[in-house]
Amino acid sequence: MFKRFLLSAFLIACFLNGFAQFYPTQYRPGGLNWQQLKTQHFNIVFPAGEDSAAWRTAYILEAHYDSTQKLTGGSLDNFPIILNNYNDWSNGFVTSLHFRSEIDLNNFKGKSLSPKSGNWLETVAPHELVHAQHFNNLKGIGGTLSLFSPDLARSLHGAIPSGITEGLATYYESHNVAPDGGRGNLPFFTNQFNATFNSNDRWSMGQMSHFPERTRPFNRHYMGGYEFTRWLQENYGDSTSKDALDFYIDLPFLGYGIALKHATGKWPAQLYDEFEANTQAKIESSEKEYSNASKKLNIPFKGSFIRRPLWIDNQTILFWASFYNKRAGFYQYDMTSKNITLIEETNAVSDYIFDLSADKSKLLFSYYEASTFYDGAFSSRLAELDLENEKIIQKKNTDGLYAPIDMGNATWALEHLHDANRLIAVFGSERLVLSDLSPNRIIHVEPSTDNLEQLAVAINKRGTQALWLADTESLGKDLKGDPTIAFSNGSIYDPDWHPSGDRLLLTADINGSMNVYEYYIETEQLYQLTDTRYNSFEASYNEDGSKIVFVQQERNEYIPAVLDRKDFLNKPVEASLWKPSPPKRTFMQRPETGRNDTLDTSKWESDSYASGISWLKPRTFLPIIEKVPNSDAYELGLSFHSSNLLQDQSYSLDLSYVQDRFWYDLIYSNKTFFPGFRTEIYSRPSFLSLRAQGQNGPVPISFLTQRRGASLSFPTPFVLNNNIRFSSFFIEPEIKYSQFRLFELDHNGEAASNFSDRFSANFFSAFSYRLQQNIRDVQPNSGITLFSELEYVFSNEDITISTPQINGQLSFSEPYALRGGIITYLSPLRRWNQSLRIDLQATTQSNPLFDSQSLVSEGFSEPVYPLAKDVAALSTRYTIPLVYPDDGGLLLPFYLSNIYLVAFTNTVTRYDQPDIIEASRGIVGGGIRFQFRISNLSLDIGVGYGYEISRNNHNFFIGDF
Repeated sequence: MFKRFLLSAFLIACFLNGFAQFYPTQYRPGGLNWQQLKTQHFNIVFPAGEDSAAWRTAYILEAHYDSTQKLTGGSLDNFPIILNNYNDWSNGFVTSLHFRSEIDLNNFKGKSLSPKSGNWLETVAPHELVHAQHFNNLKGIGGTLSLFSPDLARSLHGAIPSGITEGLATYYESHNVAPDGGRGNLPFFTNQFNATFNSNDRWSMGQMSHFPERTRPFNRHYMGGYEFTRWLQENYGDSTSKDALDFYIDLPFLGYGIALKHATGKWPAQLYDEFEANTQAKIESSEKEYSNASKKLNIPFKGSFIRRPLWIDNQTILFWASFYNKRAGFYQYDMTSKNITLIEETNAVSDYIFDLSADKSKLLFSYYEASTFYDGAFSSRLAELDLENEKIIQKKNTDGLYAPIDMGNATWALEHLHDANRLIAVFGSERLVLSDLSPNRIIHVEPSTDNLEQLAVAINKRGTQALWLADTESLGKDLKGDPTIAFSNGSIYDPDWHPSGDRLLLTADINGSMNVYEYYIETEQLYQLTDTRYNSFEASYNEDGSKIVFVQQERNEYIPAVLDRKDFLNKPVEASLWKPSPPKRTFMQRPETGRNDTLDTSKWESDSYASGISWLKPRTFLPIIEKVPNSDAYELGLSFHSSNLLQDQSYSLDLSYVQDRFWYDLIYSNKTFFPGFRTEIYSRPSFLSLRAQGQNGPVPISFLTQRRGASLSFPTPFVLNNNIRFSSFFIEPEIKYSQFRLFELDHNGEAASNFSDRFSANFFSAFSYRLQQNIRDVQPNSGITLFSELEYVFSNEDITISTPQINGQLSFSEPYALRGGIITYLSPLRRWNQSLRIDLQATTQSNPLFDSQSLVSEGFSEPVYPLAKDVAALSTRYTIPLVYPDDGGLLLPFYLSNIYLVAFTNTVTRYDQPDIIEASRGIVGGGIRFQFRISNLSLDIGVGYGYEISRNNHNFFIGDF
C-alpha cells in the first residue's frame, strides 16, 4: 500500500512540477479595506461595511457545523470564508487550492434556488459548508499526503465525480436548513429530473454523477446527484455517504465506486437498478390525470432554453433564448409564418425580468457586463432595446441594477444592497430609494398596464415568497402589511397584469409542479389556468387578454406555449390555501438560522484583516525528480508553493541539487494593484556538448552549464467585452538579465569559462475581437485574434572557454526575434456546429530563439525546417461534430462528451529563400477526436492522418490537429 501511495504522490508531484506556480493569483478591486471575524471554526474575511452580513454568515455556519460534520466526517479550524461584494453574477464555491470558501454577497437571482430556504446567505452558506467539511475529511493516504500538502490532499476529493459532491451538499440544503427548503423541494429543480426519468431516455448512473458539458440541463449533476444521494441516505442509512467518503480518502486510487461498494455492499450498477425501480414505483403511486390544451411554438433549433415570452402584438412574441446551435439573445416569433428572428445578441440577468414600453416599441432589460480589470467580476446593468431599429441603448450609471420597469417618466429597478436589495427610481443619473425591506428581498415589481400607480409585487419574507398588491402613493405601508396571496406549501413568481387591470397572472409551485394562475382583484378569486405535468411559468397576456403565452418544460428544454382563454382550466383554488393566516405571519417572522440557537459568541473577535508575512510559510512542498536536458543526470530537490488568502500574492520556490551544486528558481507574483507584476530569480542547470579536436578526430566533451538571472514582467489583461462575444487585449512587457557559464564535469566541477552577461527585453501582445462559440461548437465560429512577440537582446557577451581540451570563444549573436500571427474563424454551417479556423503565422529571427516547430503540424512525418530563421505557415482546421454521447461511468470514472471529425491543412515555407513556392512543404489530413473526462480531468485526444502530397509521405499520429 505504501508503494502505491509513493507512486501516486510521485505522479501528482511530477504533474504539478509542470506548472510554474501551483497557486494562481487574481485581481480584486482595491480600497475594500478588508476586515475579519473569527469564530470557533471560521475566519470570515469581508469588505468594510459588510459587518452585518459577516456576523449573519457566522451564525449560520456555526449553527450548521455539527450536522455537516456528521454528514461528511470532516472538521474545520479557522477555515477562511471570503465575502465579496463586487460581483453581481452571484456564486459560492470551495476550493482546495489555498483551502477556502468564497461567497458573493449580492443575492442570486432567478428560480434556480428555493425561495423557502430563506435568504441568499441561508441558502449558500450551509451548501458550501458541506463541501468544506467534505474536502477536509483527511485520513489514510489522504492524511499522509496532507503532511506534504493539505491542499493537495484535499484535491483528492476533487477527483470524485461532481454529481456526488454536489448531490451531497444539495441533499443537506434540502433536509437540514429550512422547512421544505432547498432545491430538493423545489419543483423547478426536481421536475427536470422527473421529466427525464419518465421519458424513454433516462439518465444513467454516470450521467447523474458527471457534470454535462454540452447537454442541458447543465446542472444535471446537481439533480441526479441529489436524487441518488437522498435515496441512498434514506435506504442505506444516514451514515452511508460518510462511510463511503471515509473509505475513499483512505484509498483514493480505488475510486469512489469502490468506496460506495464498501459502504453499501453493492456495486454502483446494482445500486442504480435498485434506485431506478424504487423511483419508478414512487412515481407510479402518485400519478394523476393532467389536462393540457396548450399549443407549443415550433422552434427549429436544438437545446431550447427560452424565457419570459411577451406579446408585442397578437401575432408576434418576444423572448430571450439560448440554443445549442444558435447565439443567445432576444428573438421574435411570428405566429403566422412561424419564423423566428434574432433581434439582438446579449446575455441577460438570470431572473429574466424584462419590460416593454407602453407602445411596445422598446424593451427594457438587464444584462451582465464583465469588469475590464478584475477577474470573475460582473456588474448588472440596464439597457434599452429599440425593437423597430433593432439597436441597443446602454443606460449609463446603472451599475448594480436589474429587473427594470418602465414607469413613463422614470425607470424603476431593483438595486443590490448587501445580500438583499431595494426598489429605486432612476431619473437620468440620479437614484431615489422607493422601498427598502432589508433583509427581506423584493423579487419582481409589475405595474398595471391600465394604471401605473397600481403594482403587483413579489417579495420573499423569510422564505415565504408571496404577492402584495400596492399603490405607489402608499408603497411603504402596503409592502409591510399582509400579502394578498401567500401559500404555505409553495412560492409565487411572475406577476403579469391583464390589459383591463382587473386581474393578473402569476406562477405558483404548489402540489409539486409550477402552474399559471389568474387572480381576480375585485372578487378576490384565484383560478388555476394550466395543468401541466411538470412546470409552466412566466406567462403573459396578449393585447386583448384572449390568450396567454408561457414557458412550458419539455423534458429539459423550455419551450413557449400558447393557451386560448376558452381552454383555460379555470379551477378555483380554495381561499384558505392562499389567504394570509396567523401561521403564515409567524413563519414570515421566524428568526434567521442560528439566531434561535444557543451559540457562544463571547470569544468571537472582529478586527481589520492583513495578510502579514505568515502566508510565506509553504502550503505545499513536493519532491523534484527531473531529468536534466541533454544528460543522464537527475535533478533532485523540493518545490515549495504558497499564496496569501486573497490570492493576490503567490510564490513558488524550487531548490535542487545536481552535480555537487545547489540550484534554485523563485517566482513571485503580485496583483495587489493593477496591473501587478511577476518576477523570477533563478540559477538553473543544463548540459552542453561541444567537440574538441583529438588525435583521432573530433571528440565530444560535456559541460555543465549554469544559467542564472532575473526577470520582471507586467502581465496586463483588459476585457473589452464578454457579452455573448468576447473581446480582450493583453500585453506583457518583460525585461530579463541573465548570465551563462560552463563547468567541466571531469575536473572537480571547476569553472571552464567566464560568465557571459545578457540583457534583453520581450514584449508580447494579443488582441481578440468578437470571438463567439455556441454551446455545442468545439471551436469558435466567428471572431479574430492577432498576436505578436518581440524579443530584443541589447547586449550578449561571448564567453572564453579554457580547458585542457578546448581553448577558444563561444559566441552568441541573437539580437532579435519576432513572431506574430492572425487567426480567424468562419462558420458557413453554424447550424450544425461546424466551423473553420484559418491561421497565418510567421517568425523571423537572427538566430533560432523561438521554436519554429510550433508552426509545423504533427501530421508531418519529420521536423520541417527545425533551425530555420524565417518561417511562415498557413494552417486551416475544419471541425464537424458527429455525436454527443454525454455519458460515462461511476465505477470507472470515464465520461465521453463529444466525438468530432477534423480536416486540416498545414503549409510551411521559408520566405528567406528566392523561391518560396519551391521552399514550401504542405500536408493535408484529417482525423477523429474525442472530448472526455477521467473523473474531473478534461481531455481532448485524437487520432490523425497526414499526407504530404509532394513527397508522398504518410503519417498516422496521436496528438494535436
